[in-house]
Amino acid sequence: MSENNSESTKDNFIEQILNPRSICVFGANNNLMTTMGSMQLRNIIAGGGFNGNIFPVHPRLEKVQGIQAYQSIFDIPIIPDLAFIILPTRIVPQVMEECGQRGVKHLIITSGGFRETGSEGKELSKQIDKIAKKYDMRFIGPNCLGVYNGWYGYPDKRDAYFNTFWIYLPHKRGNISIISQSGTVAAQTAFYTNDLGIKIGKSISVGNERNIDLVDVLRYFKDDPLTEVIGLYIEEIKQGKEFIKLAKATTPYKPIVAIYAGGTQAAARSIMSHTGSISTDNKIYEAVFKETGIISTNSIKDFLYYLRTLSQAQSYKVFPKGNRIGIITDSGGPGAMMTKTAELYGLEIPEFSTELQLEFKKDIPKTASSVNPIDITFHENFMNMFIKFPKLLMKSHEVDAVIVFGVYDFDDIMNVIEKSGMKLDENMKNMKDIFEKIVLKSIKRLMKKYSIPVFFAGPYPYRYPWMQKFIEHDIPIFSMWDDITKCLSILYRYAEYRKNLNPKFKN
Repeated sequence: MSENNSESTKDNFIEQILNPRSICVFGANNNLMTTMGSMQLRNIIAGGGFNGNIFPVHPRLEKVQGIQAYQSIFDIPIIPDLAFIILPTRIVPQVMEECGQRGVKHLIITSGGFRETGSEGKELSKQIDKIAKKYDMRFIGPNCLGVYNGWYGYPDKRDAYFNTFWIYLPHKRGNISIISQSGTVAAQTAFYTNDLGIKIGKSISVGNERNIDLVDVLRYFKDDPLTEVIGLYIEEIKQGKEFIKLAKATTPYKPIVAIYAGGTQAAARSIMSHTGSISTDNKIYEAVFKETGIISTNSIKDFLYYLRTLSQAQSYKVFPKGNRIGIITDSGGPGAMMTKTAELYGLEIPEFSTELQLEFKKDIPKTASSVNPIDITFHENFMNMFIKFPKLLMKSHEVDAVIVFGVYDFDDIMNVIEKSGMKLDENMKNMKDIFEKIVLKSIKRLMKKYSIPVFFAGPYPYRYPWMQKFIEHDIPIFSMWDDITKCLSILYRYAEYRKNLNPKFKN
């Protein structure tokens, strides 16, 4: 998948944490809805890849969630590849010591209450540091939610995943990898992934970063052949120089999108209270992002949209070669709004040549506009709108990307027709299948053939069936017109950035 000629990540310690063959879990019980450890164990079981090698450790219970439990790690018949600790803070050093004695080399520590809680927590932090050094352990955390790996066991295990987040993460493995200094941000954004068609392959909540930090994980994702787009939620960066060096080496091949949560007094106070981190001035991070080619935003919605847009472009290997946009719309209002925002975001809406306008005039009403945007005024021939007109623009060499506004949910239309007492003919009943087989597959072929991105939008929420058809086929689709030009602008800017740094993309 990756365009980066990377070394194998097979022996990397983060790869080992993402792909354990066996795991012991401290802190789970049978109260499925009331304890975090129990919910996290439930998600590990649901991933379906461990084939019996999950070992709950509990001093009193014989079984935890139907699985044989062990009173101590010393009772487990094998040395687990990974220990997962969700226990009261004061117990964590003792459990780590026992894991070290047993030979466990990799851990995830979810427990909070370390450096973020004052002098006692800082002392406990020093204790776990010493134990990790003593036994040559690598661990994620503390104060984290762990990891999600949609590629768990790939290619041998096609349907398995590994998820320690306390929220179920939809299993749509893809080329996006996320590093987050907030476990909740990493986990709760997953609620949007299904509706938006965001395919996260890997996600790591690094927590307080006592042992493995954001830079360590970024280094791994830089060389990971299954990662093509990287998302960062940042509260502080410890290894500043190394981060800049790594980011500069990564962004010409793999785009990075970042949110920096600090930068204001109130934000810094909030970050200090929940992680103990010290954030710094927003302008410093903005300068770093600009220098390294990182795409930054303060909006979680934009963060997700940018990741999806770049992920699809990386999958198709289709990027705009310039900033000229052709717009096809079913009405003047959306066309005017998209024209305005496109220009505000640095895109150009050129007037089409006379020859091209004459081609469009053959198929649009006399009242329609052929200038750009092409306003077909609700003349809904969807074969023209979704295939013929975009193809004309692609062949014309007059645009670098195409926007089509006018995706409707025909299920609603057909319901209205039926309620009015009219009968649906077979073609109308089969419209969804026809649209999927002919239109959507043709769109994908055209994008690849002409190497020009086509973005679609419609006045519906993403959950509507016809919007979901675009998402199922991994075709760029937007609800309304507000975000479509912003995302195209981001895609154009990234394409220009890497064209200047990566010889492979100069032409």
